[in-house]
This record gives sequence, structure tokens and C-alpha cells, in this order.
Amino acid sequence: MAVTTGSGPFVTSVGGRPLLAVSHAGVLGGAERVLLEWLRAVDRPVVLACPPGPLAEAAAGAAFLVIALRARPLQRRGRALAAAGDLAALGLDVARLARRRRPGLIVASGRHALLAATATPRAGAPLLALAHDLAHGPLRALLRAAAAHADAVVATSAAVARSVAPRAQVIHPGVDPAAWSLPAPPPGPPLALCLGALVPWKRADLALEIAARVPGLQLDLAGAPLPGDPPNFVTALHERAARPDLAGRVRFLGALADPRPALAAAHVLLHCADREPFGLALVEALAAGRPVVAPAAGGPLEIVTPGSGRLFAPGDARAGAAALTELLSDPSAPAAARARAAAFDGAAAAAHFAAAADRVST
Repeated sequence: MAVTTGSGPFVTSVGGRPLLAVSHAGVLGGAERVLLEWLRAVDRPVVLACPPGPLAEAAAGAAFLVIALRARPLQRRGRALAAAGDLAALGLDVARLARRRRPGLIVASGRHALLAATATPRAGAPLLALAHDLAHGPLRALLRAAAAHADAVVATSAAVARSVAPRAQVIHPGVDPAAWSLPAPPPGPPLALCLGALVPWKRADLALEIAARVPGLQLDLAGAPLPGDPPNFVTALHERAARPDLAGRVRFLGALADPRPALAAAHVLLHCADREPFGLALVEALAAGRPVVAPAAGGPLEIVTPGSGRLFAPGDARAGAAALTELLSDPSAPAAARARAAAFDGAAAAAHFAAAADRVST
């Protein structure tokens, strides 16, 4: 574990003892962006421990003290023993940081941080679990047991709360509508944007099958594989996009630091993950006046209303194509999308999180 400053407690005259936030991920996906936004609202010094990468860089830019943790994959498939060792090592990192920093609160962001923090001494610091993940099988039981040992749990959707911590306070992440105000898309063939990491569970493969069933539709896939992922999935996506029924209709945009230019060109957001915990990209698209087509499961059920988009049976390409075709023919959908986004106020969500942190802090 590398530390960016000295090892003494980080205490200032404003805010008292620090909040220590722990994330096993160094990427800057939706969950990590929510974490940063909510930490900015906390009225005390913030120390963020995470692996080097985009999250650490963004946190440093927000004037947080950043402590670099060793990057650990923590995937269980095919490496259960190694993953258990990595999780134990993360727990040791949390214990060391708690002793050195003497935080008034530890925020464990995500399932790995939660499992590690509840299994290690925390120098008397209370623990707030920030749950972003859906779980099933043995992992679900482990996460429920860990969440039960936290002093408070905040879940980013009711779906996450049902999966991991039924007693959790649900706070839906939100956006600043002014930051996502975009003009109407340019004239031309309909364009759907699929926004998210190119990993199997996000189902970009399903987006291709849906696009193949909507004549004339252009599809932009914005995202990249995560570090350490095998290349097979992305290779298969490119091969499928090159087949005659899609040839010339699909663009791979890569990872986007700012999705707004891609949203500006699109008529609709196409989201295909069967088990999306929340879906911040959906809220951002609605705020931009881009209606959403998404599976009727998980977080999208809490975001998409009949006027602002369409839901389809998870995994069903024909149903997805029908939903997309119907939505593209609805001239009232963009205005309904913007109206729906008003229910997801980013500043209010951050304030609710800060209040939850204050209630359990020392």
C-alpha cells in the first residue's frame, strides 16, 4: 500500500476527524462518479483509498487526499483462492488506514470494500456501506451478512437494497439538469447510443441484435473493456457488427471521458444490461432529452417511465427492437425524458448522503 502523504492522522480545524472512503476499483464508472459526487457534499476532510487510475486522478482533482492501494482484480471465477487472499489483503489495508488516520467514519464503496471492512478491526470507526451491486447465490448471503454488521447502509436503488441490504436507505443518484441540457439531435437516420463498458454483463451483444432488427438504425457503442478482461468478447462484437445485416451501421467509439457529444448526436439511449443495479447513464440521457430503451429489470425499472422511454423483456432482442421502433415514432418522448430526469436531483441526492454520513460519524 503506497501512501501519498505522511502516515499521521489527517485532521483539520474544519470538519474534524476525516471520512475514509475505500474503493477496490480504480476505474471511473457510474458507481465511482456517484461516490465522488457524494463525498464532495460531506462537511469534513475526505481521504480516499483506491488503486491508481482515473478514480484516483479525479479525486485528487477534487482536492481529496488520495491513498493508493494495490490494484487487485478480486474476480472469483477461476481464482477463488487467490480472490480470497486479495480480499484479506484489502482488509489489512483498511485496518492499517483506520489505525493511522483515525477516521470519524469509514465508507466502504462496493461489495469488495464492504466485505473487507466488516472483516477487519477499524480502530473504533463506524462503518457506512455504500451498496452499488446486485448479488445472487452464495455472494448474496455474504453481502447481506456483511451489511448487517455495518452501522448504516445506503443503496443506490431499491433493487440493490432488496438484493444486499433490505434495511438500507435508498438514495437514487442524480444529475445537474443544466449540465446535461443538449439541443435536439441533428436530422438524419435514427441513431441509438449504447453507453457502458464493453463487458459481457452490459450486453452490447444484445444491442447489436436489436439494431439488426431495426432497419436503417445506426448504432454507436461507447465504451471499452475493463483492465484484465479477456479480449474475446470485444472481438466477437466487432465480428458481429461486420456481418451483412449490420455492416456500415455500427461505430465503436471507445471509452468516453464525456458522453455528452455522443448523446448530442443520438436520438435514443439503448441500454441492454439484464442486471443493472441502477443506471446513472440512463438518468443522464433523460436529462439530455434522450429517451431510453432498457430491460424491465433492476435499476431501469425505477428510472424509466412509459412516457420517457420503453422497457422490454430482458435478453429479448425482438422485444427490444419493437420497443425501440415504438419509441422512435413518439414525438413527445424527448420532452417526457427531460421531465422524468427532474425526479433525480443530483444536489439533493448528495445532501441526503451527507446527512446519512453525519448520523453515524464520530
